[in-house]
Amino acid sequence: MVPITALFINRNSSSSGFREIPKRRGKANENAAIIVGILCMIYLCVVRMTIKVETLGEGDIFFHCMYNSVSALPVILFGAIITKCFFCSFVLIEEQNHTESRYDGDKRLLFKNCFQVFLTRNFVLGLVFFVVFVILVISTGTDSFYKFFVTSCLNSITAIGVSIVTNYIFDFKTLSVVELSEIHESSNINVAEGLAWSYFTGYLTIILEDFEGTVENDVRWKQELKNKTLKCVFYAIVPLNCKVPDLIEDENEGITRVGELQPVLKKRAGMKREYTIPVYKIEKNNEPPFFVICGYVTIIDTLFEMTNFIKLEQKKREEQCLLFIRTLQELIDDNCEKWKGKCEIVTLSGEKNDPLIDALYKKRDKENNEGGETRLSMSTDV
Repeated sequence: MVPITALFINRNSSSSGFREIPKRRGKANENAAIIVGILCMIYLCVVRMTIKVETLGEGDIFFHCMYNSVSALPVILFGAIITKCFFCSFVLIEEQNHTESRYDGDKRLLFKNCFQVFLTRNFVLGLVFFVVFVILVISTGTDSFYKFFVTSCLNSITAIGVSIVTNYIFDFKTLSVVELSEIHESSNINVAEGLAWSYFTGYLTIILEDFEGTVENDVRWKQELKNKTLKCVFYAIVPLNCKVPDLIEDENEGITRVGELQPVLKKRAGMKREYTIPVYKIEKNNEPPFFVICGYVTIIDTLFEMTNFIKLEQKKREEQCLLFIRTLQELIDDNCEKWKGKCEIVTLSGEKNDPLIDALYKKRDKENNEGGETRLSMSTDV
């Protein structure tokens, strides 16, 4: 009998209609670039050897070929470094406006992220090779080399300016679809957007389709709704550490599950699926209790579980969580005009010193201070 997994991983099967699973991209593009560079060097050597060789002595031919072949390297590298410095500086100017929201006020991290290209091992090795090479050429070269180098560097400044302008005007700096795909696949940075879309289309749009009618038609909560101890709002809870508890009431003292709304039935792939919407009672110390309709965004737990399979650092996981929240909020704001005021994101750290009950009380107090209006705005209780 064929294992069931073979039905999914057989790349040559065309009967199922499933596309071939793509492999990870290799290094063919880098190898091609190296080959082209070597061919250009060979071509330049051949040209230099055939021009005015008769004026040189036999001992000078090899030096002449190498000298002329690589004399342009310092100028090209100089121009590339200056150009990249300008581009990184432009990025830094914009990123300074997001120091608090994206880097927690850490200017060192801000600078590192903007000038990351100059902090890689390949750049350091290339710079060392360049310095050693220039020293060797200078020590064995002539005055014409210095004159050529200085003149070329000065002339390259105009070329740098033209390069910067053309890159921005004609958008030559835009990465191709293939390059973007390669970046996404190699660094796992496209997870948050997919998770947000999955939660939005696979859960929120279903339970919010007739959310107000579901709440008002439930006799158990009609009185609480009239007394304003229950708001017709679904609170989507997102912990920054991406860890979702098995039961909310077990992990949070003062929160009790008291029931659920009428389940929403949806047909998916020929099967009826039932979507439950829980209701919780919130009570703390001597403050009057109130009811909330809420639930953890369970799909965010995917980011937490990914640490068991791939090397996903805490910082990257938190960045993905923030991107998830931003994407989800954008989806709600852009597509939920008919559900306006029916869904709100509640964020918290997920640690014991930041319990969910405090975040919900802050949310209630904020809404009461704003006149009891429920708005589609992201909570900042992190």
